[in-house]
This record gives sequence, structure tokens and C-alpha cells, in this order.
Amino acid sequence: MSDITTALLNRLKAEQAEYALQSLKMPVKRDEFEYGYRAGIVGGLEKALDTLLALLKDERDGDKDL
Repeated sequence: MSDITTALLNRLKAEQAEYALQSLKMPVKRDEFEYGYRAGIVGGLEKALDTLLALLKDERDGDKDL
């Protein structure tokens, strides 16, 4: 993995953790909508990480069957 890739993965994980922590420390409202909204943001960051890792795997492994 390149340095930029590692930095990007680390930054996304740090942003996700920071957002989740801030959400727990200072909720605006304590209702279902806010919980769903904030869980969606954290989930979206997780999806971005998964997508990036899948792209890196495809680039590394390639289509060896073709």
C-alpha cells in the first residue's frame, strides 16, 4: 500500500471515530431522528472505507481470470 493510501485510510478512520465521539458527547436532540442521522454518517464513512479497500484489492489482485 502506498503512503497516500495509508494516510487516506487512517484519516477516514480518525474522522469516523472523532464524529462518533462528538455525537455521543454533545447530542443536539435525544430523539430517533438524530440517532439515525448520526448513525448514517458513521455508516457512510464505513462504506467509504470498505469501497476504498475493495478498489485497492482489485488494483492489487486484478482480473487474473481474464
